[in-house]
Amino acid sequence: MKQCTHPCSVVAHNHTSIERLRAHLIEGHQCLDAWLALSDLVNDPRQRRDCLERAAVLAPENEQIQMAYLQAQLVVEPGDVAAQRRMAEIRTMQLIADVKTLHFHERPKARLIGDILVEIGAISSQELQEVLRYQKSGSVISADRRVGQILLQRGLITPSKLAKALIMQQQERSQLRIAPQVLGEYLVEQNYITPEQLELALAEQLRLDQRGQRLSLGQILVRLTMVTQKQIEEAVDDQQRAFWSKFGY
Repeated sequence: MKQCTHPCSVVAHNHTSIERLRAHLIEGHQCLDAWLALSDLVNDPRQRRDCLERAAVLAPENEQIQMAYLQAQLVVEPGDVAAQRRMAEIRTMQLIADVKTLHFHERPKARLIGDILVEIGAISSQELQEVLRYQKSGSVISADRRVGQILLQRGLITPSKLAKALIMQQQERSQLRIAPQVLGEYLVEQNYITPEQLELALAEQLRLDQRGQRLSLGQILVRLTMVTQKQIEEAVDDQQRAFWSKFGY
């Protein structure tokens, strides 16, 4: 397989020709632009869905492409609950990412979790690249394609190592004044818990998850007596108020 650059010059000159785009792909090119161009040219809903699925696999971090694929999937299979759920998750994360507390504003992004794991020596650069390639080949809808989870499943890192990297990422986000997106970050920002306590709780959550025991972070924190159930409820309510205040509620 040959990886195409983006934007692809071949597609730029042939974006209206189905035959030439197909020939480009048949030659063995993994070309995001070609699949996207084909999705605009084909008339059959299933063919359009298939083209967008290939594009979504090649661009797993592009939410716009992921949403386009999921919408096309629902045109073909309106009752696909997994696709509906995934669309709802993406929309929710997009909204949450837009929410800013009074103390936060836009700044550069924190490093990706894989890069942090390489820096602390938990994995090698080669192992990270292998996982990223695997991530692109997974199912767009159902598979858990988060880098940390793939590394755990492969036994390349321990829950403690992943928790440490997640805390480092959270601290970078805090230093960059990026708005907290998840409950754990919000609890640290509001001084309900310390970063060290969050690291311990995350490690415990990951260990339990490996055993098939799915507990929320709030449940873990209460179990470890780091916060009370009432404090969790207060924090969740505060976070929701900050979220909905963006829309005037």
